[in-house]
Amino acid sequence: MKKFLSLLIITVIIISLIGCEKVISKDQEKGEDISKNKELTIVDYYPFKENTIMDYEGIGNEYAEQKTFIEFVEGNRAQMKIMNSGTNFVKVLEYKNGELTEVFAEGEFYHIENMLNANTNSNNIVLKEPLEVGNTWSNNEGSTMEITSLDRKIETPSGTYDALEVTTEFKDGGRQREYYAKDIGLVARIYNNGEFEVKTLLKKIDKDNQEMDILTYYPVAGDIDTVYIEQDIEFGTNESIEDILENVMKNPPSDKLIPSISKNTNINKIHLNRESWTLEVDFSKELLTDMNAGSSLEIEILKSIVNTLGKFYDAEKIYITVEGSPYESGHFSIKPGEYFQVDDSGIKEFKK
Repeated sequence: MKKFLSLLIITVIIISLIGCEKVISKDQEKGEDISKNKELTIVDYYPFKENTIMDYEGIGNEYAEQKTFIEFVEGNRAQMKIMNSGTNFVKVLEYKNGELTEVFAEGEFYHIENMLNANTNSNNIVLKEPLEVGNTWSNNEGSTMEITSLDRKIETPSGTYDALEVTTEFKDGGRQREYYAKDIGLVARIYNNGEFEVKTLLKKIDKDNQEMDILTYYPVAGDIDTVYIEQDIEFGTNESIEDILENVMKNPPSDKLIPSISKNTNINKIHLNRESWTLEVDFSKELLTDMNAGSSLEIEILKSIVNTLGKFYDAEKIYITVEGSPYESGHFSIKPGEYFQVDDSGIKEFKK
């Protein structure tokens, strides 16, 4: 039963989170009923805020503590990364025809990839207008969701809010209440099943970029060898991950290391082929024209490129093209459908 409840909590945790900045409305400060001022919409409670980290305290389960970040926003769609101690999860939310719907969801998502236009694999209604007490709908699992209050007072480490309350009745008898504050988003989630209770409470909101660790590989200057080093990168909403990875590969953290690509080389496009789970990476022509390396050094350069990209995207097969054509230098070449293989055997960590 305990294992089942833990799995259920993980599912509950990733159903609906959104990030936005810490703003208390004037109506909340005055204790006024905001429903009297204007017709409420989902946008009031789900603003897609860029470069904002929502940090939540967890009580009752290790997966209840988490952070969220909006990675990409375009029109009425937003992609959110949800990070807890168990996994990283991505979902795409769409606001359309008075409904906020989860249209894409994928777990174990530790890299950066824009999925706003990915094929729909989910159709879970998170919130539905009109935002009135008694409005009900069903989620993907067939559980009933209902707006049960427009001004429920809820206390969190970040403050006290008069919030929109949505209650979900699960088929196993469990109950979840989610609280959304105007101009802020989700401020609390409370799950109960008998005496078992789990809380996710908003702790703080930071205007900041998402930080993540990345293993980077570089050839060693003056030696035929490759080493790796763990570095931190930052990603802001709607930034280009190609540009960020370029910068990492062009700028090793020590003059004892050789950049894996030249200053003039660009990553034109990165695409993760989910059917074959092959990472497809297209470089500008400078990858070859600026290399100026013998076959031994070229091996280390390719090893550095392949391992850096493959480890970040958790892909073993890397298909490298240059201006759309399969990689071909004076020493090495691949044909369409062939690929380089991630191989970190024997590679040691770089010691400064």
